[in-house]
Amino acid sequence: MPALKNPRHEAFAQAIFSGITNAKGGAHSQAEAYRRAGYHVTNGNSAKACASRLLTFANGIGERIKELQVIAAEQAVESADKCVQELNQLRRDAHAGKAYGPAVAAVMGKAKILNLVVDQHALVTAQDFSTANSMHEIGKRLLQSVGFREPDDVSIAAAIELNDTFIDGLQRIYQQAQQEMN
Repeated sequence: MPALKNPRHEAFAQAIFSGITNAKGGAHSQAEAYRRAGYHVTNGNSAKACASRLLTFANGIGERIKELQVIAAEQAVESADKCVQELNQLRRDAHAGKAYGPAVAAVMGKAKILNLVVDQHALVTAQDFSTANSMHEIGKRLLQSVGFREPDDVSIAAAIELNDTFIDGLQRIYQQAQQEMN
């Protein structure tokens, strides 16, 4: 479907689409999209009502918005495919030159684009230790912070022991620093 013949209808559809995709400068409401399309109204309620009527009754606006969504989805897939192809080429070039670090980086970049990996930093920041009620809960959350979704009791006990060792080491560092200051 090409652009709508009525330029205001097309502008309205584009503004609604931009709001749906959270594009920079996109309309945050139907009423705002209505105003951005060049329609003049006396107040916000009449803009809402007019925008709703336009979406419901004007021929082709809903279909045009759906078409814009399909085009955006195709472009997103195309962009991901292009990035993966470029990363594949970079990986081949890096591997051929025995530059394994860059080859691994290219593979990891490709995996992120394809949503095959989870950013571990996001997992770590998502853990809230302040609400843990026991060492068992702390051990469980420590393991979950590195991607262990359902830790068993043996693994949790090992995590608690390792955490205790870690804390002991930190305390030794602190005590040593205190002695050097005196």
